[in-house]
Amino acid sequence: MEGYRFINNLTETEIMDMEMITDYSVGSYNYISNFSGRIITESIDKKDGNYRLKQTWNNIISTDRRNDELKINHKAQKLNGTQYIITADSTGEFTREGIDDNAREMEEQNTSFMFFSSQGNIFHPFGSDSLRQRGESWIVQEEYHLEEFPGFENADANINNQSIYTFDKIKKKRGKMIAFISAKETLEMKMTSQTWDESWEMNVVGEFKMKIEFNLDENKIAKLRMRGSIKGDGIDLSDDSSISFNQNMDMICKIKSK
Repeated sequence: MEGYRFINNLTETEIMDMEMITDYSVGSYNYISNFSGRIITESIDKKDGNYRLKQTWNNIISTDRRNDELKINHKAQKLNGTQYIITADSTGEFTREGIDDNAREMEEQNTSFMFFSSQGNIFHPFGSDSLRQRGESWIVQEEYHLEEFPGFENADANINNQSIYTFDKIKKKRGKMIAFISAKETLEMKMTSQTWDESWEMNVVGEFKMKIEFNLDENKIAKLRMRGSIKGDGIDLSDDSSISFNQNMDMICKIKSK
């Protein structure tokens, strides 16, 4: 049976449009957060075995709702126009540095959105460059620390993450050969968060399902859809009362080459 390696092509300009919605309830409040934006990733050069890329955010719209109150998430929208230089070695491990003070200030916000879009490794979006065959499943385990998290104005979170990928099939779509990959993701998270006037400490577990389309002709993800929920309990820091927490999350990323 023919095998395939899922390795990103870094030589072409990539345009990713992201949309994300989260909703959750705590006490008498219902919260809804909407975010949409575009990330353009361009190749700069390759030097001494390292790849350099430039990443630019634009077209960002972000709002937060609590019951009937609606406000613009100005903090997230400060990502608009920010640019980052990514330096990646041959293994796909990378560093990212903001070009100016505003970009450096927004790096944690940037990282939190990248966490959910399979950008943990520049070359290997599904864990490694191993040869994969149709019907095969494999596990990727990772640990992260995030100082922002979608759906909250501020957060500090330690995450243990496990993803089980399955190479489902190959199908021609709009003239391109596409590998269809599904994934089940489980994360355990300890976090302190703040939104509107509320602050909480929480221990939560998240379960997500992903559907991913990888373009085998262009060697990059073409589409990613993630849905799931995060559940747990914690403490309201204003009065030390107990809370329960259930956050739903729905994200879609569509990627094209320029």
